[in-house]
Amino acid sequence: MKKCIIIINELSGNSNRVNSDTLKSVFGDGFEVETFAITQKTVLSDLSEYDRIVFCGGDGTLNGIMNCSKKSDAEIIYCPSGTLNELATGNSNRSSYVLRDAGKADNKLFSYVFACGIFTPLGYIVKNKNKKKFKMLAYVAKVVSQYKLYDIGAKLEIDGKAEEGKYTLIMAIDSPKCFGFKFNKMFKLDDGLLHVLTIKTPKHRGLLGKIAIFFPLFRAFFIGFKKPYRSKRMFFDKCEHLNVELCHETDFCADGEKMTMDGKFDVQPVRLQNPVQIVSQRDIVKMAKENMKY
Repeated sequence: MKKCIIIINELSGNSNRVNSDTLKSVFGDGFEVETFAITQKTVLSDLSEYDRIVFCGGDGTLNGIMNCSKKSDAEIIYCPSGTLNELATGNSNRSSYVLRDAGKADNKLFSYVFACGIFTPLGYIVKNKNKKKFKMLAYVAKVVSQYKLYDIGAKLEIDGKAEEGKYTLIMAIDSPKCFGFKFNKMFKLDDGLLHVLTIKTPKHRGLLGKIAIFFPLFRAFFIGFKKPYRSKRMFFDKCEHLNVELCHETDFCADGEKMTMDGKFDVQPVRLQNPVQIVSQRDIVKMAKENMKY
């Protein structure tokens, strides 16, 4: 009999809404089913014995599953139960859909964002217990402390065009949404492209620097981009291949998980070998009710 594993990340912000019996009734029929609860910070590495992988969690949980070893034909089903669920809520107007494209930084997949600099540590510094208790407010409480300038020295090559300097934000995004703002209006689901946003560090530091950086941040996230944009300080455009050469070790946020990078590496869109079927909690309940009729 084929094997199915149901993984529930109990650290995720809305894990209390997950019902393991309902998941079994919807996704376990015809399979030998195992359940696994994530109760502490851990890294799953090998799921290669399973034919169907069903998991509940946030964007970080999705990132971890995408980077596990799996059968080439394994069925992947993601039931979002995180605090923000930026990938699931940003990529489609539908509550359920299939994700076929993602990004790849060096040798690691990311589902929707890979970024360093201003505000990006919010993805991984907020404690799980606070996310469960305060939801979105747990992130909001950290915003002021993360409004600070960065000096990320880097050489970038975006589809063969080179630029370099000191950056306060470098972002590769495969989603219309990040930081809660649906700013990437050029996004199309599964179009085989990433989008790159860079903001250079202003020459002034302290309060003057924070004031100077406010305007490109407002332009990027509150107004957004319907077409490519370039100014003296900010760049935004589609991208098939990004090469990054960092001047020093830098912490990136990959789907809400901390990823430390150094030296040269590539960032590019990839076609997923195992497409991810994203199914909302609401649709799972509907499917369970339909099953009960028969």
